[in-house]
Amino acid sequence: MDRIGPHTYSYLHHPLFSSGEAMLCNTIYHLCFTGAISLDYSKVIAGHDNHHLVMRLFLTHVADPLPMSAPEAFALSLFPADRPDSLADLRIHMNRTIDDFGTFKSGPMLEHLMAQGLLFSTHILSSEGRAAYHEVHSLLHDVEHEETALLDDAGKLAERLKELGSNVVLLHEGFRDKLRGSPLADEQLKAILTVQRFLESGGIHDIKMMG
Repeated sequence: MDRIGPHTYSYLHHPLFSSGEAMLCNTIYHLCFTGAISLDYSKVIAGHDNHHLVMRLFLTHVADPLPMSAPEAFALSLFPADRPDSLADLRIHMNRTIDDFGTFKSGPMLEHLMAQGLLFSTHILSSEGRAAYHEVHSLLHDVEHEETALLDDAGKLAERLKELGSNVVLLHEGFRDKLRGSPLADEQLKAILTVQRFLESGGIHDIKMMG
């Protein structure tokens, strides 16, 4: 089995109290890493002044993963097929269409994890689930302890980021902030971390610049 992504990790980390909203957001970040969702910056007119241009980040559903899991299918359904979504559009659409984010956890996520054999029951990990969880947990622990050295070495950082894949969004906030500002991190990663910061803020962080 391939290494689990951040949406699966968040469920396995605490099956009882983990957040369905966090899992859904992590699924979106994961899809950005896999290329199912593209990220592009564009200049748009803000307000009523035709001369006031701002740079905003847009997300576009460009491909369906094959095979596509239940969480991925649900997350992709939030994106229109005919146009890009701004961050503000995405946050508004999520809030309007999902009455209870817990249904994402108890529906698509649970369905997927049970089918993968990672859960023995709703709140109990299987031996495979424990092994998958600890693999990512150990990797995160090792990378975070190498933070200072990695931020000074482009080659080692690239190697570690490749190992993490979409699980980079699980690094502690301070490390993610440094990656967004580091010349060693690529622009795609910085864009994904910008999406994460926006959604984790409840959709209010830097809304004038990013939404």
